[in-house]
Amino acid sequence: MTDQIVANTPSAGGAFPDKPPSSSKEAPELRFTNLAYEETVKLDLTCWLVALINYAARVSPLTLAAWNVRSLSDNPRSNRLERRMALVARELVRYKGQLEEVGAGYTSFWCDRPKAEQRDAGVAFAIRNDIVRRLSCLLQGFNDRLMSLHLPLRGDQFATIISAYAPPMTSSDAAKDKFYEDLHALLATVPKEDKLIVLGDFNARVGTDHAAWQGVLGPHGLGSCNDNGLLLLRTCAEHRLLLTNTFFRLPTREKATWMHPRSRRWHLLDYVLVRRRDRQDVLVTKAIRDADGWTDHRLVISQMRLRLQPRRRPQGKRPPCKLNTLLLNLPAHCFDFSNQITEKLEDLHAPDDNATVETRWCQLRNVIQSTALDVLGRAHRRHQDWFDDNDADISNLLAEKNRLHKAYMDLRTDATKAAFFRCRRLVQQRLREMQDAWMIRKAEEIQ
Repeated sequence: MTDQIVANTPSAGGAFPDKPPSSSKEAPELRFTNLAYEETVKLDLTCWLVALINYAARVSPLTLAAWNVRSLSDNPRSNRLERRMALVARELVRYKGQLEEVGAGYTSFWCDRPKAEQRDAGVAFAIRNDIVRRLSCLLQGFNDRLMSLHLPLRGDQFATIISAYAPPMTSSDAAKDKFYEDLHALLATVPKEDKLIVLGDFNARVGTDHAAWQGVLGPHGLGSCNDNGLLLLRTCAEHRLLLTNTFFRLPTREKATWMHPRSRRWHLLDYVLVRRRDRQDVLVTKAIRDADGWTDHRLVISQMRLRLQPRRRPQGKRPPCKLNTLLLNLPAHCFDFSNQITEKLEDLHAPDDNATVETRWCQLRNVIQSTALDVLGRAHRRHQDWFDDNDADISNLLAEKNRLHKAYMDLRTDATKAAFFRCRRLVQQRLREMQDAWMIRKAEEIQ
């Protein structure tokens, strides 16, 4: 099953509506299905935040998403929803501590603790490569819980996007106070003219007291407020931010983002924050129930009426692609190339006695290049990773897992739950086996 996102042109509007518009003329239409295997197996994460930007259509709005999940990987050929991201901001733990990694069309930047310290948090951005080239400055890693990105928008504007991961309720008061002190300091550095978007798992319940928190908390909150919620509400009030999740009349399944493991009650912990003056930019913020990524949190999407800076046209000619020299390892292609190059060199007209060395070299070069192109052709660029070689098998495994996940979401019984978790364990085991086998094979090839 393939993840899809379909965005239609939104109408011009003002403040948040009481409920999301139902007509495609009023707001973009979204369709999601289960997530793909590539998002679940490469990095060892316990939670991450996704901010995705869809700008394929000229009039498409900016779509961001926040998700607390455990892992992420890449496959540029996939047309699933999560593969149509341009920018990903995520929270991660127990990661390798590197600063930058390029792969499968994305560049990842992250910030976490040194190897000698316990890694229970971390923040990162994974940005599509064509967006990285547009950035006017590097990303800023404040600490292992805060990171920011300065994103250019159309009309010489900028959006500052912050990835945040707040300490959970079980953390000490000192850890919570330090996080919000750091967040205050980071927010104070954002230029006043910038659009400001803060996404993350704040581990906070803000409740429903709309009257007491006018301009911060909307009329459609969820549950009760706790100590972490008060810290978040006070921070939003001080910096004139609002919780977009609470301004839309939605069913609980589209507001709640996390279920308590003991009480089995759903709560709202993951938020998308914007400036009060920019509330008209937000079209809808809601949770997506059916997405599965080996996590107990739900995907949260937020559509905004923002447009990225247009792409710059490339100057000059693009360098030619490399020849597919791997075909020379095949005896048939090697023999064909040898015969053709021999024939063309024999038919090559002898240069004039007055011809320069450069002229003779160019003549020989052109013959060899044209023959190689005819016989070998151009090499197709392809990201090589273990899941590329096992794409068909993994797709079958994930199709079965996604089917059982949907059955569990539709009918929550002990039988459907056991079947889903059993299949999930099997998929994880098989994926690890495939990855290990691929690594061993590559090591043997290198030797």
